[in-house]
Amino acid sequence: MRLSSLDLHTVALGTAGIMVVVVAWQALTEAPIPNAQPPEPIQACIGEPIIVDYEYGGSMMDPWECEVQCKDGIQRYIYYTNGKATQCELLPGCLDWGEDKGILCDPPAQTPV
Repeated sequence: MRLSSLDLHTVALGTAGIMVVVVAWQALTEAPIPNAQPPEPIQACIGEPIIVDYEYGGSMMDPWECEVQCKDGIQRYIYYTNGKATQCELLPGCLDWGEDKGILCDPPAQTPV
């Protein structure tokens, strides 16, 4: 049995129509992307301070301060000149976790300035 060009055209249109219906259905029924989670409540900073000579700006900043904890294996947090602090990623990680996520930690009262 041989398909004529009309039959091929009909099959192609039918396939395209089914694809459009599937894509439209997925677009209309897909769950919405949740909003970013609010920062967690301030918790106590863990480890030794990395004292920097600039203020905390509320978001991801340069340079990569917590890198040192991957080299020496000592848990740290970043202490800024405006008295704010952010937690470095827990070991064995060494990302500027709190700074990157905009989450502050509460430094000990005896943190040197």
